[in-house]
Amino acid sequence: MGLQELQASTGWQCDEIKPMCRQCQAYGVSCSFTCPQTKTQPLQPVIEHIFAPPQPSAGLPCWVCPTDRLIAQFQLLIAPTMSYGKRLDVYQNQVVELAHTTPFLKHAITTVALTYQRHTITPIRSTPDLVESYHWDRALVGFNRKLSQNPQPDDKAALLSTSMLLWLLVFCHVDASTPEEAWPLSPDVTSGPTWLRIARGKDEVWRQMPSPPRDCISAALAPVENNPIIIRPAEPLAPLQGVPVPYLRLFNLGTGKQSLEYESMYHGVAVDVAQALFADRPLLPTILSFVTFLSTMSSNFKSLLLAKDPRALLLLACWYGRIRGLGVWWMTPRTVLEGESICRYLERACPDNPDLQEMIIFLRAL
Repeated sequence: MGLQELQASTGWQCDEIKPMCRQCQAYGVSCSFTCPQTKTQPLQPVIEHIFAPPQPSAGLPCWVCPTDRLIAQFQLLIAPTMSYGKRLDVYQNQVVELAHTTPFLKHAITTVALTYQRHTITPIRSTPDLVESYHWDRALVGFNRKLSQNPQPDDKAALLSTSMLLWLLVFCHVDASTPEEAWPLSPDVTSGPTWLRIARGKDEVWRQMPSPPRDCISAALAPVENNPIIIRPAEPLAPLQGVPVPYLRLFNLGTGKQSLEYESMYHGVAVDVAQALFADRPLLPTILSFVTFLSTMSSNFKSLLLAKDPRALLLLACWYGRIRGLGVWWMTPRTVLEGESICRYLERACPDNPDLQEMIIFLRAL
């Protein structure tokens, strides 16, 4: 478009400050009022200025991409819901720093942040969108590829961090919208929930790979029983008081009798659950005890759950009942849906067990 056509189409007049009149420059063209060429020339710097992102004010962070904003959200808001103390410091600093050079870990952190947003912003969406699914897929593919390629000791920190985040995502994601669709009721979930089957996967990565020197991430994410930096609050076990009689009978507590070997598979979990449900325990130790239960579950107790053993299921439902009202975003969906599914399953599978039925009534009243 020549200058004359431009003037006719826009209705403005050139101010004739040659060769760069103000109105031509503002429009984004080079003025040809006295230039020999008949075509106006584009002003590339002006166009670049128009499409460039606005510069932030002094003192405000400049996000290079949306992923960086999500990682910052993970660092400031989400990591404190996953751990505390020295392990929290590792998540907020060393793990985040490592993510900037490890694509699959960065995808995992991004997925966790997107999942957090989905569960905490109204209205809550129960299913991930395409962006969240993409990052989850990239994290999983990259993680599996690294595991299959003879990983080196320097890879251990990234693999441990990613495995922990993937497990959290699996625990948070319940592929059901009603208790009838959730395990243990759903006929489609025949092999048990995924979170239970992979519960100790991180521990296997930790045990099978040597740790490089000064690897604070691997030290922090070591299995609980091998982790000296997890400073759990010292809490002497209080005497069991106020525990319903049906619960005591179901798990042979408070009788002073020596438990049989089969019974002992329930005993430790039953005592921990009783302390969480019936003792005046602070919030943090309760949540930590639940996470410890999930991460240190014995293979025998895990087998009982996978076999849908009624008493093992009841203990899991008791933990869910205690945790579901605490508002921990990544725990709430499963503790609500799977907890009610367990109660319904036990109602139908054990109608002639009055102690079990009374405990179900108790759990629903929490």
